[in-house]
Amino acid sequence: MPIMLGNIVAVSKEELVPHFFKSENTLYSTIQRYKELPYGIKRVMIGGNGRQLLIDLDTLPGHIKDAIHDPRKSDHVLERYYSVDPDAVRFYAIHKFDDGTYLSMEHQERYIINASVLKAAIALRNDRLVEWRNKGRSKSGIMQSLVADVLSFNESLRKKFRIEHDLPKSVGRFKESLNTFETLVNGSFNYEGLISKKHRNINSRKVDENTVRLLNDMFADKVRKPTAKEIHEQYDGFVSGYVQVVNNKTGELYSPKGYKQLSISTVTAYLARWENRIATHQKRSDDRQLNMGKFKPYYSFEMPKFSGSMISIDDRQPPFKSLSGKRVWFYLAVDVASRAITCAVYGETKEGIILEFYRQMVRNYYSWGLCLPAELECEMSLNSSYTDTILKEGVMFDYIKMEANNARGKYIERVNEELRYRKEKGRDGWLARPKALSETNQPGVDIEKVPRIPFDTIVNDCLADIDSWNNEPHPTEEGISKWEYFLERQHPSLSPINFEAILPYIGNRTETSCKLGNIQLNNGLCLIGDHGIVAKGERLIQVMKQIEGQEIEVYWLDDDQGEVMKAYAYIDGKCVCEIVRKPRPIRARLERSAADELAEGLLAAYTNTVDAFGKRQREQLDGVVIIKEDPAPLKHQIFSKPSTRIKHTERQPIELPQYEDVDEDYSSYSSLRQSIKDRF
Repeated sequence: MPIMLGNIVAVSKEELVPHFFKSENTLYSTIQRYKELPYGIKRVMIGGNGRQLLIDLDTLPGHIKDAIHDPRKSDHVLERYYSVDPDAVRFYAIHKFDDGTYLSMEHQERYIINASVLKAAIALRNDRLVEWRNKGRSKSGIMQSLVADVLSFNESLRKKFRIEHDLPKSVGRFKESLNTFETLVNGSFNYEGLISKKHRNINSRKVDENTVRLLNDMFADKVRKPTAKEIHEQYDGFVSGYVQVVNNKTGELYSPKGYKQLSISTVTAYLARWENRIATHQKRSDDRQLNMGKFKPYYSFEMPKFSGSMISIDDRQPPFKSLSGKRVWFYLAVDVASRAITCAVYGETKEGIILEFYRQMVRNYYSWGLCLPAELECEMSLNSSYTDTILKEGVMFDYIKMEANNARGKYIERVNEELRYRKEKGRDGWLARPKALSETNQPGVDIEKVPRIPFDTIVNDCLADIDSWNNEPHPTEEGISKWEYFLERQHPSLSPINFEAILPYIGNRTETSCKLGNIQLNNGLCLIGDHGIVAKGERLIQVMKQIEGQEIEVYWLDDDQGEVMKAYAYIDGKCVCEIVRKPRPIRARLERSAADELAEGLLAAYTNTVDAFGKRQREQLDGVVIIKEDPAPLKHQIFSKPSTRIKHTERQPIELPQYEDVDEDYSSYSSLRQSIKDRF
């Protein structure tokens, strides 16, 4: 928050970096550039030696001044009521339509803003009604004033949060939206009522179920095996009225009424969909082995062998120098109620340590079977860049308390002090603070003469200190340790880990594809999952329709052993499904355990679901006969005209007269030539 220094409004560097300046060096360079000039950014106080660097707000560029609250100016009335609604964030992140699809990230953001503004408008309306009633004023005009405030609030949202709502501008439509939102559903606001009816609207589609079925019936001709282009030509002729289609099973003559013209690309795309190919391709081919290889998910076996209410977080550097002369960086989380340290990561530098910290926190809580804490208490310097992602209220935590340069505002600072002076002090290499308040904690020898400790030794000793800390008795509860308190006394209203919302920000990203229900991930095979187990039934078929044969993005988080802990598949920024590790039972029955039998049962259910769906699809196919009408006569018929052909006269047999036997005439005939015999 800005600081008033007389008539000057000053802001700290934490409010400027990294929102408006990429780094502290960029900020310092800008200050030096305008130092001797009569204009430009100016300092109010120079940082260093315990002082805080402060910048004159009035010397900053206009877009920065608009985004930072100026206490000399009055705020918009809705700013007192507006905050991001964590319930809305959670609802829209996991909301699924009837066909199993999720909202895109863009639409989630839009509906979260609208819901948050409506909640603020409801609170403003209630307070305004009380005020008007106390002044003897009627409630007439309350809705008009509310709409005016909501519309003008967009300017404040743009300046301070770089967002806008798109609530209706007319009084009538706004009132309708507000009433719908206020209608409680299961004790909560009607968040679903804000979702546009245009989503998943199948009534406006050109290709409905009847069209898809007809295309499949025409394509499933095992004798002719038509191509998609031929199907398009036949379908186009059918819609145009010069091709007739007959249902082989019922003898029904299809009517073109109700069927729409389709492009060849549309026909090809629908025929190529997995839910259609699984039936038509198997209908067109009798090669069972080929069909199984193309459409039936397969087993995978191993070769036979023997055989998881607030936290406070902060970084710290244990007071030891490694052999390189640098100090190790740690980032810790402390459960405030139990005082137990629940997460710890370390590294040689601060780069990347905060993101790995949040990953490790999810790993820890998930492996312990616990929900993430409801509220986070943290410092601003390393966490401010995540306020629009994982540290948005409702994503990882319901509430965020971010402190800027205020060590006393975080409970973990007390724990860090306890670790420093009660656990680490006394070990070789311990570095005292030159300006410690207590004399016993000030250095007694030259700091340069303090021995350096190997990096691994520093890390191992600090991790051992954490274990020792967690096993100590709870300071207020007798007979129970801090760790036992942490495990046994979890708040009953905590929300489950919102993996769908957090994995795109902290998870590993892998581009892969789904083939026969199998997904290659992290050097292994995964299957479509549902609530942590292998999916089956209608849920499996819903997902297969979306991702089978498709290129997908998988965001996943590994556990401490490097195996996939949690993974979700996304297409075009929309979450599609969960992904789970594929079970691999031992092939040899003699070596199988109960776990192997369970694994094979899951594989069988997975495969049988797809197989049964394919069978149902095949049984719904009806053979068709394509009847073509006689072609229209040619305009120029030259060579094939009947008049140019050769005419043949039809001949009839006649009866000849009978003559007497002439054998005697021939018998008296004698040759004048000599025979060979008479010549010799």
